[in-house]
Amino acid sequence: MSVITILEQFFMNNGALGVFLGSILEQIIAPIPSSVVVLGSSFFIMKGDIFSLGAMKTLFLNVAIPAATGVTLGSLVYYGLSYNIGTPFIERAGKYLGVSVDDVEGVEKRVKESNYENLFLFFARCLPIIPSIAISLFCGLIKYPLRNYLIITFFGALVQATILAVVGWQVGNVYITLADQISFLNDIIAIIIVLGIIFYIIKKKREK
Repeated sequence: MSVITILEQFFMNNGALGVFLGSILEQIIAPIPSSVVVLGSSFFIMKGDIFSLGAMKTLFLNVAIPAATGVTLGSLVYYGLSYNIGTPFIERAGKYLGVSVDDVEGVEKRVKESNYENLFLFFARCLPIIPSIAISLFCGLIKYPLRNYLIITFFGALVQATILAVVGWQVGNVYITLADQISFLNDIIAIIIVLGIIFYIIKKKREK
């Protein structure tokens, strides 16, 4: 069974719940590339659907909202640890998470330069300007109010998830069109995905 088939079965069988759980894991487990769950789930859940208001509603309810909720809850793990333990946690666990104290201090510097803390953090969540885990650790470290953190994280992640979901959906439609013409495209895509994951993990290990 190919990687694509396994992913397709998972998201088709679990739908919004699968996106929600996958997004939580994506935030907690460092080697999982950010946004891979949204791109993959929208690719399969919206497979073959044409662009319409009804399809956008399905995308929003089954991908964007579950993803944003999962990201918000998953990010609380590192927010809470950083909030309660502080810099010592980042120093000890950072090498396993792919982030350092310098990275978190870099976030602080950029926030101060922006002069608009809440707005900057919101846009940082909307767009992949800064790694998600660095934002969570920073917010915990400065004891950023939990209520503000939840609001900014959810709505920022919702914007990002919606954008990525549309991209994954439309790429899926292009894939279907090409697959009808090129029978071996499934194998090519599967190989690319596997090699991409291996390359990502090796790169992270070398960086550490």
